[in-house]
Amino acid sequence: MTSSRWSRSLAVAVAMAACGATVTMTTAQAAPKDGPEAAHYWTAERMAAAKPVEAKGARGGAGAGAAASKAVAAPKGTPKGTFGDGISMVGTFFSHSKVAGNTSCTGSVIHSAGHDLVLTAAHCARGMQQATDRIFVPQYRKGLDAAKQKFGAFPVQSVFIDKRWLKAADNKFGPESSLDFAFIRVGVNDRKAKIEDRTGSLRLTATPGPVNTVRVLGYPVGSSNPGQQAISCTVPTAQYKGWKQLQMLCGGYYGGVSGGPWIANWDAKRNTGDVIGIVGGYNGGGDRADDDWISYSPVFDGEIQNLYQAAVAGQDPADGLNTTPNPRPVLRESSGVWRHAKQLAAGDFGGQGRDDLLVAFDDGQVSLYPNDGNGGLGKDSTLKEENNPYWKGDKVRAIAGGPIGGGRAKLAVLWAGGKLSLFGDVGPSGLRKETMIGSYGEWKNARKIAITASGDLIVLWKDGELSLYSGVTATGKGKEKQLRPKNSEFAGADALAAGGFSGGSGTDLLVRLADGQLKAYPGTGRGGLGPARVVQGANASYTGTAMVLGGFTPGGGPDDLIVRWSDGETSRYDRPALSGLGDWSPLVS
Repeated sequence: MTSSRWSRSLAVAVAMAACGATVTMTTAQAAPKDGPEAAHYWTAERMAAAKPVEAKGARGGAGAGAAASKAVAAPKGTPKGTFGDGISMVGTFFSHSKVAGNTSCTGSVIHSAGHDLVLTAAHCARGMQQATDRIFVPQYRKGLDAAKQKFGAFPVQSVFIDKRWLKAADNKFGPESSLDFAFIRVGVNDRKAKIEDRTGSLRLTATPGPVNTVRVLGYPVGSSNPGQQAISCTVPTAQYKGWKQLQMLCGGYYGGVSGGPWIANWDAKRNTGDVIGIVGGYNGGGDRADDDWISYSPVFDGEIQNLYQAAVAGQDPADGLNTTPNPRPVLRESSGVWRHAKQLAAGDFGGQGRDDLLVAFDDGQVSLYPNDGNGGLGKDSTLKEENNPYWKGDKVRAIAGGPIGGGRAKLAVLWAGGKLSLFGDVGPSGLRKETMIGSYGEWKNARKIAITASGDLIVLWKDGELSLYSGVTATGKGKEKQLRPKNSEFAGADALAAGGFSGGSGTDLLVRLADGQLKAYPGTGRGGLGPARVVQGANASYTGTAMVLGGFTPGGGPDDLIVRWSDGETSRYDRPALSGLGDWSPLVS
């Protein structure tokens, strides 16, 4: 993981390759051994002596010289990784070249139709393009020849790297560092077995957002790990500020861990998990000070899916989906401010044909962020000043925007005292024309609200019952229809969002359950609750967040999802789908 993922000797080899590098495997000075015979070179002694691709300074282990002297102590409370046997689908790449010698890197087996793909970092994979005797050893054990390893050794056949990363003048510190991932196709071992059939596999999964809980594995080399065991650490992630990358803090991640998977939803009994990142990215996955306790990862989105599909098909990847792998945050406030953003609402409050974002902060301030029409949000207008006694703290239970009663979007506010208000005039000048829907107190057991595109009101009650009110006006709640009777699952739900993102007719209702799981109910409306679809599995990082669906990106089409995380970082998922939330970009870093 660290700043020095690269050795100076390997950099020379990389420079030689850069002139004519292709996305798939290039020809080395001597023809690589791609069959099972590639394992013959790798005796136990040669594997034990292999240097990490990024070997330099502190990444090499204790007492590493100048770079180590620049390293600083980890923040108090930073965990340290533990050494052990690792897991079957994570192991070590070994390769040999005349320039770099014998080198190693970490990789993980990813599920694919061919049962033959391994994920690693691009800066690991590029070295293999110019190497010979290239193998992958799952769950590597020191002291055994390659042929005698538990699962055997699998020869490298093809290398798939994003072209933009290969062509970038600065793919260590520039925006293309966010493309530091690669897929390696491996052949059968000497027992004629495909790798996934022997080891099992992990699921390649889009990074859900900046805040996750992951298990990070790798094989560090050096005096810090004389037994050359796998290091493991289960830690939370955060956004690497200013970059479309993640970071995690855990000590012991020295040279050799590059390409190691960041696994969410790890199930030890079933031996399954979701890979949402790898050790790589900025400076090869670590800071410039060469600290062993901080690691980075590229975000997994449409970019890596494009590369994955090319690897599955055995084709040259396209030039890429986006030209800016690191979009900058679009809102000026810090995460420290947005930590207090208690409620979010979306609606065409300005009458411009696009959704604006309205935010109620816990200090009583209410702000409106206008949609600039180009995928951004403009400077906010203060609708209610801070320390407003009516909007402060827990006085507001929920808010929702939508065309209740027709026309421009209005703001519905569910107050803790049991009142439901409708503000019919929302704009830079404030919140005006407040009326009360129903009698005071009758909404005291309501917990969350949402408004459909047709102006119907959806209400989640404390006992889990879900209701829809059609024909709502500024002074009346209309006709009630029960969408779901009381139940324990919805009783623990803590967020609702209504919009359209599945591509079908009607409203898509997104419900966040107590364990952070996101369930979608496409086609919800006056006909009833749509069929349940799991968009995001249980994820503790989603609990306690605020979320809203709205049309924030230009061009029309499906709604986008904005999520404010518990630490204040705020992200936008552009056009999520029932199959997953998809690409995300930072609004607040």
